[in-house]
Amino acid sequence: MNEKHKTIGHGRIIRQRQLPERRKNREQRLQELRSNGSQIKTYKSPAKYSNQEKHSVSPIKKTEPKKPKPPNNLGSIYGLFWIGLLVIVPAGAGITAMSALFKLPSQADCESTYWRTASASKRLYCAQLLATSSTVDSLLQAINLVDVLSNDHPMRPQIDGYIERWSKKILSLGDLAFQDGKLEEAITIAQKVPQKVPAYPLVEKQIQDWQKTWNQAQANYKQTQEYLRKEQWNQASIEASRLLSVPNVHWGTKKYQELINDIKRTRKEGAKLNEARDIGEQGGLDNLTNAIKQVQEIEQKSYIYQTAQKLMVNLGKQIIDIASVKLNAGNWQEALDIVNKVPKNDALQEKVEDIELLARAHSPASLGTIAGLEDAIAQVKKLNAQRPFYSKAQQLVGLWQQEIADVAIIEQGKKLAQPKGISDLKAAIAKLQSIPPYNPRGEEATTLIEAWSRQLQQQEDRPFLEKAEKLASFGDITSLQAAIDEASQIGRGRTLYQEAQKKINRWTQKVQRSQDQPILDNAQLLALSGNTEQAIATAKKIQPGRILYNQALAKIQEWQSQQEAKRSLENARQAAVAATADAYATAITLAQQVPTSSSRQLEASQLINQWSQQILSIAMDVVNRDVARAISIARKIPRNSLAYNSAQSQISLWQSWLTPNPSVDYQTLPSDQSQQLREENSIQSQQLREENSTNLTDERGKPLVSTPKFINNN
Repeated sequence: MNEKHKTIGHGRIIRQRQLPERRKNREQRLQELRSNGSQIKTYKSPAKYSNQEKHSVSPIKKTEPKKPKPPNNLGSIYGLFWIGLLVIVPAGAGITAMSALFKLPSQADCESTYWRTASASKRLYCAQLLATSSTVDSLLQAINLVDVLSNDHPMRPQIDGYIERWSKKILSLGDLAFQDGKLEEAITIAQKVPQKVPAYPLVEKQIQDWQKTWNQAQANYKQTQEYLRKEQWNQASIEASRLLSVPNVHWGTKKYQELINDIKRTRKEGAKLNEARDIGEQGGLDNLTNAIKQVQEIEQKSYIYQTAQKLMVNLGKQIIDIASVKLNAGNWQEALDIVNKVPKNDALQEKVEDIELLARAHSPASLGTIAGLEDAIAQVKKLNAQRPFYSKAQQLVGLWQQEIADVAIIEQGKKLAQPKGISDLKAAIAKLQSIPPYNPRGEEATTLIEAWSRQLQQQEDRPFLEKAEKLASFGDITSLQAAIDEASQIGRGRTLYQEAQKKINRWTQKVQRSQDQPILDNAQLLALSGNTEQAIATAKKIQPGRILYNQALAKIQEWQSQQEAKRSLENARQAAVAATADAYATAITLAQQVPTSSSRQLEASQLINQWSQQILSIAMDVVNRDVARAISIARKIPRNSLAYNSAQSQISLWQSWLTPNPSVDYQTLPSDQSQQLREENSIQSQQLREENSTNLTDERGKPLVSTPKFINNN
C-alpha cells in the first residue's frame, strides 16, 4: 500500500492514502522509508552526553566527502516550512545570520575548531554538516552543538527551528525502526531526543502510538494463534486479516504472512486430526490404533499439538479399556498384546504398566493350583494405593484368596467321592455345596455336583425301572399298569426320568389299545350292519388322548358323511318326483351336495345324469312351441353331466333360429315366385325340427329322446 507523508501542526507526521497506488505492498513502503534521505543500515545507540559535553563539543571527526544524495522528501517539507519561518524572523537577526552564512567555514575548519570560542554561525554551519549524514548520533551531535547558545541569543529562534527539525528527523528514524519490527530500538532512538526541545511532546505521543499499535497487533496475533489452537479456522483468518489495517509494515507483511502460513498448515493438520477422530469414533482396536497413527503425525511445533495429545490420550484410554475387559474375561495374553499398542505417553504409562503386571500375574493364577495362585497374589501386591489399578489388584487378591479356599474344598470333595458309593457321593456333594455358584471355582463345583448327582440318581432309581420292566414282561393289563406305577416313582428332573417316561408311554399305549380296540371293533360291526347312528355313539366312547382316539374319530367322520350323503340323495329324489324341469334342477343341486369322498358319490352322479337327460327331453318337447323357453330349460343342465355338451349344441342351434334371416322382399318378386319361396322355407324348417327331435344323443352316442329309467339305490 502506498502512503505519502504529510506534516500537520507541530510537524506531526500522518499518512495520506493515495488511491492510484493502493496495490503497493508494505515491503515497498518499508523500502521507501529506508530510502527517504536515510543513509543508515544499522542503528547505533550513542552514549548519553554530559552537561559539560553539551557546552563543549568534542572536535568533529573528519568525514569523507559524500556524493550528493537524492533529496529527502520529508526533509524538504520541513526545510520549506522553516525557510518560511526564517523569512519572517526579525530583520536584524535574519540579516546577521545570512551575512554569517556567506562566510561559512569549510568542513576542515569544523574538525579543528575550538568550540568554547566558536561563533554561533559556525556552530550552526557545522551542526548542519553533521545533520546531513541523517544518523541518530550525528543528529544528536548537531543538536548538542547549537543547543549551548543562550535563550536570548539573536540566532536562538533559528537554532530552535533546526533543533526541532532534527528532533523530528530522529523520530523519523525511530519510526523506520518501528516499521521494521524493532519497537524497543525505536523507543530507544526516540528517547534520545533532548527533553527540553519544543518537539519533545511529539516524542512521548509517538512512543505511546507505537506501543498502542504494537500491543494491538500483538493482541491480534495472539488471538489468531488461540483460534488456531481451538481449530476455529474462519475466526483465525478474520483475526489475522486485522493485521492488514495495522499501521506497521512489520506486522502487516511479515507477521501477517506468518499467520497465513500457520493457518494453512494448521488447517491441514486439523483435517488430519478430524479424520483421526472419525476413525476413533468407529470403535474397535484396529480403528483406534489407526487413529493414533494419524495423530502421531502432528508435530510438536503445531498449534494443535496439545489438542492432538489429548485426543491420543483419549484413544489410548479406550485401548486400555479393551485390554482391561480382556483381562477381566481371563484372556490375559490377549490383554497383554492389546496394551502394547497403547502410545507412549506419561498420562497413560502407569495404567499400561499396571495392566502388564496384572496380565503377567494371571499366568501362574491360570494354573489353578494353590502355589500358582499364591505366586499371582505376591505379584499383584506390588501395586501400591497410588497406582491406577490398585483397586483392581485388590479385587484380584481377594478373588484368588477365595479361589485358594475353593480349591482346597474341591480336593476334599473329590477324595470323598472316589469310592462312588451312594453315601460317598452324598458326602462329596454336601462338601461342594458349601461353595457358592458365584465363587471363583463355583462353576467347577457345580459341574462336579451335577456329575455326582447323576451317578447317585442312577444308583437310586435303577431298581425301580428294572422292577417295572419285569412286571411289564407279563403283558396283561394288570401287570402293565403295575409296571407304569413302579416307573412313575422316578420323578421329573431325575437322571432316568426320560428313559422311564418312554417305557411308561409304551406300556400305557398297550393298556389303552387293549381297552379300546374292542369298542372300535364293535362300532365297525354296527356300521356294516347299517346301524350308523349306534356305530357313531359306540366309537365316541374312546376319549381324546388315548391311543385309538384318532382312528375312532376318522371312522366317526366317515359314518357321519355317509349319513349326510344319504339324506341329500333322499331329498333329491323327493324333489324330482314333480318331474318338471325346475324339480329336476333342484334335485340335481341336492345331489351335488354329496361329498366326492362319500361312498354314494357314484349313485349321486348317475342320478344327476338321469335328471339332466330328463331336462333336455323336456326342452326338446318345448322347442316346437317356444324356442326361448326351451333354451332356458336346457341351460339348467349342469356342466359335469353327460348331457351337458349335447345341451350346449342344441342351445346354439336354437339360438340361430331366433336370429332372423336376411329379409326377402316378396312384393318385388312375381306372385308365383313369392309363393314358391314361402313354401320352400316352411318345408326346410320342418325338416330341421324333425331331424333335431329324432337324432339327439349324449356324449356316449346314446339317444336322448327315450324316457330315462330311475334307479332306486335305497
